[in-house]
Amino acid sequence: MQAIGYLLILVVAVLHLFESMAVKAYANRYGSGGMLMNAVIAFFAALFFLISDCINPETRGFNVPAAMIPLALINCLMFAAGFYFAFLAFRVGPYGLTRLIASFSLLFTIFYGIFFLDEETTALTYIGIVMIFAALVLINYKRPVKKDATDKGANEAPAAQENGISLKWMIYLLIVVVSNGLIGILTRMQQIRFENACSNEFQLISIGGSFLILAILGLIIDRDKLRDVAKNGLLYGLCSGLCDGAKNFTTLAVYLYLPLSVYSPTNTGIGMVLAFLVAVFFYKEKYTLMQKIGVLLGAVAVVLLAL
Repeated sequence: MQAIGYLLILVVAVLHLFESMAVKAYANRYGSGGMLMNAVIAFFAALFFLISDCINPETRGFNVPAAMIPLALINCLMFAAGFYFAFLAFRVGPYGLTRLIASFSLLFTIFYGIFFLDEETTALTYIGIVMIFAALVLINYKRPVKKDATDKGANEAPAAQENGISLKWMIYLLIVVVSNGLIGILTRMQQIRFENACSNEFQLISIGGSFLILAILGLIIDRDKLRDVAKNGLLYGLCSGLCDGAKNFTTLAVYLYLPLSVYSPTNTGIGMVLAFLVAVFFYKEKYTLMQKIGVLLGAVAVVLLAL
């Protein structure tokens, strides 16, 4: 049964990859109307849960217990923040480092699973977790490089290039990390409290609520960008939104096979490797030797966590 869980984690990681690439593509090509653009993404992500609920006879009926609504409302705020600030981070920063640093959100879910849910762990689990953290440190390591005005290559060196890193980029990422971490915790809390019932409705309210928040703020802040987003952003929003919806839907299934303390680091490790490969071979981003070692360490950690 665990093998199914690990296979589903791979599906989650691939869906997350395509979702983020669609957001990055729009941010690079157009870069404006972020609120409205992410409202489009949230709409299609919520639509995925609406359709899946309607066609599944076991979940049809939209059962929404009153006790679940507060969790869902908090979750919709986290989704809205996660959608919008991830877009901003992709707009001003590199794809690879944005994805890799955003992996810090696993800190929330790992410790929640171990210390609050008392999930079963082994020595390999802790070794894998430590290696994941070490990988994250190495990936974010930037060695200072002296620039030489006479050396044209100096401006293209991995560390000197800085890949668009800035203070606001780091602030955007911090918000993404916190919001994504809390989404993972709130989703697991809902599953445990309601015994895996009403999960579709929870996601529908969470993501649908984020759509309303982003749409309302977008009509206020980005009203002049409405036509541009409608013309240029629908396809990107469709791709990203459906991938996000499918990713969240698959994540719910993963929790049926694996504990949160295993899912979070394993998903992070696979996501790190995929994001690194796409950043290097597709976006042609440059990385230091330490960062490459960090990605390799993350891959080894995944193997340990899977044992």
